[in-house]
Amino acid sequence: MVILAPSIPEIQKHIDHYWILNDAGILSLGSPFMYAYPGITPDMIIVLEGHYTMTYMGKTYHSDASRLFSFIHDQVYLDLSALKRCIIVKFKSRGLSSLRPFLRADAQTIMRDSVACLDDVFGVAINNFISYLDTLQAPQVVTALDEWFLKQYNKQAEGFVVAMAQEISSTFDMKTIMDATGYSYSTMERHFKKDTGLTPKRFQSLQRYKLALRELYITRNSDWQHYVVKYGYYDQSHFIKDIKRYTYLTPGQLLKTAAFIKVRPM
Repeated sequence: MVILAPSIPEIQKHIDHYWILNDAGILSLGSPFMYAYPGITPDMIIVLEGHYTMTYMGKTYHSDASRLFSFIHDQVYLDLSALKRCIIVKFKSRGLSSLRPFLRADAQTIMRDSVACLDDVFGVAINNFISYLDTLQAPQVVTALDEWFLKQYNKQAEGFVVAMAQEISSTFDMKTIMDATGYSYSTMERHFKKDTGLTPKRFQSLQRYKLALRELYITRNSDWQHYVVKYGYYDQSHFIKDIKRYTYLTPGQLLKTAAFIKVRPM
């Protein structure tokens, strides 16, 4: 398992890292059965060898296709036991605004086909690029991915409101952001929908739940009041309902399930 960051500044703004997993890396996750939940971190999985089983939105797929998870509307169940080698591209946790500079589609279009095969998104030529990646060592993979993303990069498609809001308030508290910027809620909403496909309220809710869920998995802390205080939930009932809203499981049940958020790089 190798984790390497992009080296080109334009790419660094939108992609956190490339996670290169070989057979040993996948097995070291502890369980090949993984759940993923709605969130604001787009992911791209590039399959180099093997296949996986994915259950999503009531359908099950047995596939060796590389996929882009731009936004997860429902929980995803993944069986990776037959996936030998792959690369996972982790974008910044800013929703579609971290992804859109590399795509030729608006947020609404991306949201409608939010879990898509890479050749549907980028064209069949990407299959030749994936075959090329399969011949490279880890440092060369980073260089190749950087150069490929740079070719897709369109500065004009970069949004500004999510990055700006994140600097003002890590929990995306809308009152704090509006006070600091002088923007009205309707102005914030217009920019958020354009950049992310989500309203500010929905984005804030996902951000809070994502941060709480990550801490829950990493620390195994079952003191629910801690999350209430730290992340601004009304009470424990609100915290539990919000987690269940996105994952269909209570916090206690989540601690008994495997998920990428537990093992993947931060």
